[in-house]
Amino acid sequence: MSNTNKINHDLDCDVVVIGAGVAGLGAGYFLSEQAKVIVLEQEDQPAYHSSGRSAALYIEGYENPVVAGLTAQSGGFFRTQHEGARPLLHDRGGLTIAVEGQERALSKYISIWQPFCPNLRPLTAAECRLICPILDDKKLIGGAYDPDWKSIDTHELIQIYLRGLRNNQSTLQTGHEVAALAPRGEGWEVQTSKKTFNARWVVNAAGAWANEVAQLAGLSPIDLTPMRRTAAMIEAPVEASEWPVVHSISGNLYFKPEGTSLMVSPQDETPSPPMDAFPEDLDIAIALDNFSKISDYPVNHVQHSWAGLRTFAPDRLPVVGPDSNSNGFFWLAGQGGFGVQTSPALGKLTADSILNNKPIEQTIHRQRFKRNNWEAEA
Repeated sequence: MSNTNKINHDLDCDVVVIGAGVAGLGAGYFLSEQAKVIVLEQEDQPAYHSSGRSAALYIEGYENPVVAGLTAQSGGFFRTQHEGARPLLHDRGGLTIAVEGQERALSKYISIWQPFCPNLRPLTAAECRLICPILDDKKLIGGAYDPDWKSIDTHELIQIYLRGLRNNQSTLQTGHEVAALAPRGEGWEVQTSKKTFNARWVVNAAGAWANEVAQLAGLSPIDLTPMRRTAAMIEAPVEASEWPVVHSISGNLYFKPEGTSLMVSPQDETPSPPMDAFPEDLDIAIALDNFSKISDYPVNHVQHSWAGLRTFAPDRLPVVGPDSNSNGFFWLAGQGGFGVQTSPALGKLTADSILNNKPIEQTIHRQRFKRNNWEAEA
């Protein structure tokens, strides 16, 4: 840590990170390379909420140019063979499909993303069915296929972050719900349900609870909305393990292989208070109905279902950087549905800002599709 940011030795650590989802752990991992870090989690295990319920895909052509750039910046970390770890990425492919009346939307999707995703190509309806045989080509007008979509091993990613913390003499402490936050001298006092910690910096990586954490610190909430996303598992044919993720251009359905099942989602975004989210029967019914409209595969029953909260800012960009009204309070929130795939880049940017005073806002908005270039300047 630079001399300007180094705290005095009477404090418990340099940085307290609140929230042990993938964003908080990623930030802790990179911060711990130069600082002592304590990651606090209110649940009894890390990645309990959104991070543990994610589709966990690596898609460079995703959401908007800033998110896509952060994803590409994370690519080197994901492709690195980390010591003692399994590979993080596995080939999956992504098939975007369209029905009658969606010709312009499909054409626009291809024109926007093809310059940055060089292997993205248009397909006929018949070609879509060849890639995923349960699709009903009579109901489709065509699609687009990108073989570069990958599945992310989220469990292994979390373990890499945790090993990094331990190896750098930093810690994760679970079962610590934050009860109070107060400035103390040049740092912060963080009171939890079990203990009080003192640190120079607080990183607010609390996901759907980010505004609650800010209010505990006496700071104004920002415009963040947690939104429920539902998924259901259905039985799948044996050959489904080789299928890509299938995504509707209208944004009302995706499905992907998960072991011997298919995970089906209506891609719902229902505003919700911060909570341990649960699936609604109506959302599951909508997912299965949308699935039946493009597939000739019968669904006999739902094996199980779940829901998670994905938190967005209005511009659907991550909210990252020091709070303008409070020294030592850092926002790492609003990762929506892209938190897993951007966590290495956002973790590194967080560490660069806190440890090296690198301007975060300018850096975030300059991200633009730096494929396979982890060490490059953004």
